Amino acid sequence: MKVVPFYYDDYDDLFANTYVLIDDDKSCVVIDPSKDYDGIINYIEKNELVIKAVLLTHAHFDHIRGVDRLINKYHIPLYIGFDEVDSLYNPLFNCSSLMSNKYVLKSKAITVSDNEVLKLLDEDIICISTPYHTLGSICYYLKDSELLFTGDFLFKGSIGRSDLPTSSPKYFNSSKNKIINLNDNIKIYPGHGPSSSIKKEKETNPYLR
Repeated sequence: MKVVPFYYDDYDDLFANTYVLIDDDKSCVVIDPSKDYDGIINYIEKNELVIKAVLLTHAHFDHIRGVDRLINKYHIPLYIGFDEVDSLYNPLFNCSSLMSNKYVLKSKAITVSDNEVLKLLDEDIICISTPYHTLGSICYYLKDSELLFTGDFLFKGSIGRSDLPTSSPKYFNSSKNKIINLNDNIKIYPGHGPSSSIKKEKETNPYLR
């Protein structure tokens, strides 16, 4: 399984990461398309990929602004956590009301729940519910490839903030335990910043000790 990251060093995009996950058959999913531009589409077309879906770790505006462009182009499903879906259409909950332009998604989403398995690529994608940064945050886990997309739940050396409208800090420990009990070799791809591993974070991240 190949992971292609798109990093945006732009304050307007809050330095959010987007990932294209590609299997051996050149099928792909896009995780957290944060920027409303043709860069992801151009990459898909140039590499002759077949996009199967868009996956969202959570609904904050800096992770969803490229969604409508992809859905309108490819007419593919959009997945998000069950307790997160309403935030896509509410500027207060997706935090765009804190910025100059309020954002409301136009695309409709399919909800997923804890331990649900998405059969989109040639390896299962397991949904892990990790409420904390937002109530409906989801991590996406590929067991065989040892990959975990953590959104804004877990960063290299840190964790997401817990003072936003749908933040749920009371769930942090239960969500954390789901992650730290996974294989140490798993590589994590966060919503902001560089990648890391479960082992590295257990050793150095003060919030996981």
